[in-house]
Amino acid sequence: MLYLSVGKQVNIPTIVVDYREERSGIPDLLCQLGCDVQLTSLKAGDYIVNDSIIVERKSKDDFVLSLMQGRLFKQCVLLQKSGYVTSLLIEGNPYHTVHNVSREAIRGALLSVSLSWQIPINYSANNSDTANMIMRIAEQNPKDTFMVQRYGYKPKTLQKQQLYFLQGLPLIGPKLANALMKHFKGIDRIMSASEVELAQVSGIGKNKAMRIWQFIRSGE
Repeated sequence: MLYLSVGKQVNIPTIVVDYREERSGIPDLLCQLGCDVQLTSLKAGDYIVNDSIIVERKSKDDFVLSLMQGRLFKQCVLLQKSGYVTSLLIEGNPYHTVHNVSREAIRGALLSVSLSWQIPINYSANNSDTANMIMRIAEQNPKDTFMVQRYGYKPKTLQKQQLYFLQGLPLIGPKLANALMKHFKGIDRIMSASEVELAQVSGIGKNKAMRIWQFIRSGE
């Protein structure tokens, strides 16, 4: 399905959009801003801007939910493998959501995305602001964007990325991170585990389990 803005100009931005974004109303808003918008099924991201920049859009609630379900890190891997310049765009304040997840856990996830995966994070207030942000992204020079250098340690595989994230939990080093993954078989199960379930992991015990559970669940 192709959206064409009225009065098409030679250099208007071209935005390829995942069809699931249609319900957000953002494709229509982009058309109103003068973009050519094409709906399709994307394997990674939600928007591909001028065939050079890929944007993953998340509402504040979906960002936290994707963290809890373990989707966030898989999506980061797909973004990096896409071959495009990457960007994560969060609508709203991820620290104020309907989910009972601590500020520390959310902050850790944001730091992992920006530092471990080297994916820049931008914020918008609402759908209209998101459309304007994507329009501004489209106006950037892709050649200049590709000149950004990436520094620091960055785990290469999904397994190492998951272990790297788990080591951000209280009292968790490489050995216990491996023990958690071996026991629960996934980040989503770790994030939703009870204090009793965490204590059953070899090397964790009741005290560490309490600290980890409070870290994940406390809204303070």
